[in-house]
Amino acid sequence: MLQLSHLALVGAVTAIGFLLHRRYSRDPREPPVVGSTIPVLGHIFGLLRYGVGYFGQLTEKHPHPIFAIDLLLTKVYLVKSPEILQAIQRTRALTFDPFVTFTTERLAGIRGPALEALREKQAGGGGGNQALLHAMHPTLTGKPLDRMNERMVRLLSPLVGELAQRDGVVDLYGWCQHAITEASTEASYGPLNPYKEKSVEDGFWAFESNLSPLLPGILPWITARKAYKGREAAYAGFLKYYAAEGHKQGSELTIARYQTLADAGLRVEDIARNEVSMGLGLLSNTVPAAFWIIFDLYRRPDLLREIRDELTENALRVDEETGKHVINIPSIRDNCPLLVSTYQEILRVRAASSPTRIAAEEVLLADKHLIKKGSVISIPSQPIGRREDVWGSNSLEFNPRRFIKTPEHNPRRPGGFMSFGVSPVICPGRHFASTEIMGVVALMVLRLEIEPVRGEWWEPKSNSLAIASGMRPILGRFDVRVREREEVKGVQWDCESREGSGVFPLMVG
Repeated sequence: MLQLSHLALVGAVTAIGFLLHRRYSRDPREPPVVGSTIPVLGHIFGLLRYGVGYFGQLTEKHPHPIFAIDLLLTKVYLVKSPEILQAIQRTRALTFDPFVTFTTERLAGIRGPALEALREKQAGGGGGNQALLHAMHPTLTGKPLDRMNERMVRLLSPLVGELAQRDGVVDLYGWCQHAITEASTEASYGPLNPYKEKSVEDGFWAFESNLSPLLPGILPWITARKAYKGREAAYAGFLKYYAAEGHKQGSELTIARYQTLADAGLRVEDIARNEVSMGLGLLSNTVPAAFWIIFDLYRRPDLLREIRDELTENALRVDEETGKHVINIPSIRDNCPLLVSTYQEILRVRAASSPTRIAAEEVLLADKHLIKKGSVISIPSQPIGRREDVWGSNSLEFNPRRFIKTPEHNPRRPGGFMSFGVSPVICPGRHFASTEIMGVVALMVLRLEIEPVRGEWWEPKSNSLAIASGMRPILGRFDVRVREREEVKGVQWDCESREGSGVFPLMVG
């Protein structure tokens, strides 16, 4: 059933579209336009119901390598061809920057002079968002990454230990959400971490889980009430954090973000609003990715057994004096190829992202596909991630060894793996997130038995309103029973990392 927020979005797009949209004569070089079952509004209803996953559904349905759908205000071109994807990567006139400004306004709620200071320079703004992305990159590699990893891995064992002691039914997705939030934000924001307050954590997830109704920007306190109230609760927490100068005890990432925004002329109130939206990058994909790898391992007992053996042999050490079991994260990276490959295969088959660009000028892609200035291009990961000509005859199958490199097999597939984005816009936090996911998964696999309350691993529904995530966040609970493995009952556990070991050998698009 459509909620009030959904109807408001449809109404806004329809009204504005009929007022502003002009029909242009179609150039024969433009990609074909595909219609919908419901004339005019069909594609809009599809987006409301399925989120960005709707783009993937369309590309699997239609044979064209690139085609357009009409959303009244503009055309959106959907790409399913690796060759066209590579042409997009080579074309500088196709840019991501306007979408950063759009989300800054609609999702973070920043307006006025602060928004203009952040807007991309090509559109007459101050370029603050571009400066912010540039400042973040060096803080997510090298020693700054090592320090964040060290703080984060110290928290993983107590979190899994608490789970091991629970009796009865546990919401596995809810646990992943809380555990990843606690570990990630503590590593980023330091001892005064605002997410320690339940109102901030709950507020952020109410915001994150209901983003879609915020996009029209029309009376969001009414049409996007859950997201709006959640955002304001998280915003209040960040105001207190900056008032206490908590950022000065945070990670290099947090310090660099604050300083860059302050240098751009933003007030602390605007910086606090912007930092709420930072949680989308820090958490929105890591939480569902952690859930899905746990889900997909435990539903395959033979694979689970193999990975337990691999971890025990190659990444686990036992302290001779205390008997403590310590998982070494760098050893997972270097000596557990099956687990690392399985992780990437789960990202390949589970991802439903749709990297997007806008045409800053008219472009002829691959010398034959005309893209008009101002048009939107979206590249759904689903069809490219499953193409036989990219991944081979078993492209539709789950193959945990697909990403293991051998002298006979190079898993690299140009333009085929999009879970971390599409070059040159690649997720800068992918190594931090992967370290965290590997640590959580290793601890759970070695310590816990998990079984769903229904007796089988059923596929939960996706939350189509959580549009910041490309990893299919689920809707509602996923209840399981957890018990400690008999072989390790009473054992103390820990995780460790080491300097210079934070970068994982991951595939990127």
